[in-house]
Amino acid sequence: MIYRTPVYCRHFRCIAGECRDSCCKGWEIDIDSDTYDYYMTVGGDFGERLRKNIQDGSFLLTEDERCPFLNRQGLCDIYTELGEDRLCQICSDHPRYFEWFGVFKEGGVGLCCEAAARLILSSDFSLCEEDIPYESASGEYDEEFLRLLLEVRGEMFNVLNDGTIPLGEALCRILDIAENAQQYIDIPTEEVPKTGGEDALSDIFACLEELEPIDDHWLPYIRSCKGKLKNAPAADSAHLPYLRRIALYLIFRYLLKSVYDGEVLSYAKFAAFSVIVISTLYRCKAAEGICGFEECADIAKDYSKEVEYSDENMAQLLEILGSEPFLSCDALKELLRELF
Repeated sequence: MIYRTPVYCRHFRCIAGECRDSCCKGWEIDIDSDTYDYYMTVGGDFGERLRKNIQDGSFLLTEDERCPFLNRQGLCDIYTELGEDRLCQICSDHPRYFEWFGVFKEGGVGLCCEAAARLILSSDFSLCEEDIPYESASGEYDEEFLRLLLEVRGEMFNVLNDGTIPLGEALCRILDIAENAQQYIDIPTEEVPKTGGEDALSDIFACLEELEPIDDHWLPYIRSCKGKLKNAPAADSAHLPYLRRIALYLIFRYLLKSVYDGEVLSYAKFAAFSVIVISTLYRCKAAEGICGFEECADIAKDYSKEVEYSDENMAQLLEILGSEPFLSCDALKELLRELF
């Protein structure tokens, strides 16, 4: 079986106690059944502590929403007491993600992680492959459709990796490729009429306000940025490579999911929408002062955490992308050409 992943994933390392936004805070942590069974057998004081802090198959978070095993040095007590191989599956994998497609598997590291965000924004995008033992796919799909999607995605990679094509134009071409593919597979989407205009960005930020926030600071932050849209500076050319790499990350991670639901255009729109939002957040940050690499990585990480890493928010946003006139392909392309 082939395992395909971005080359930069080889260089990912968890920064543990140095992380300013730990994945061990603010998230419900489910324990897989095998690890749960093992934890129930651990003896001594640590075993008692384990069982005391597990309820209904999850760790009981503290009042400040920390995992009860995240110590004050930002390290995991389970890791130090029992070893890395005794972490539950989600803790062992995160921020890695995986998808299975018959004879091949794909994976990467998610943008919601501080260390991964820095890696994604700073690394050129290319893929590598290795042979691994066979693992079964998680669902049924049409093999011919998958081959088509691989061709479509490859064409998108070529466009986004071509530095001679301005970012806005590259994303417009991505939308065109996706729209053509959607029509070809005969899973029609009713493209709503174009209604962009000067309030398009404000409408996009209103969409973000409708999503369920994960962090208490997110919604006030989005509302604050929404109020600064008219005075935000133009996109900084130094940010364009970061945004291009984010688009490549999103196309790699999401486009093949449409083999299961047929939503080729929606996933392409999601990539364009995300670049528009993150770029605008960069501009709002620049209006306050400095928006360098670290600030760009943090903003992208926060967006990913709030949108990508909530199943409910992703489902709601994908539905909005297919129904709102100001998010039609034409409207998005008009906005992309204005911004970049």
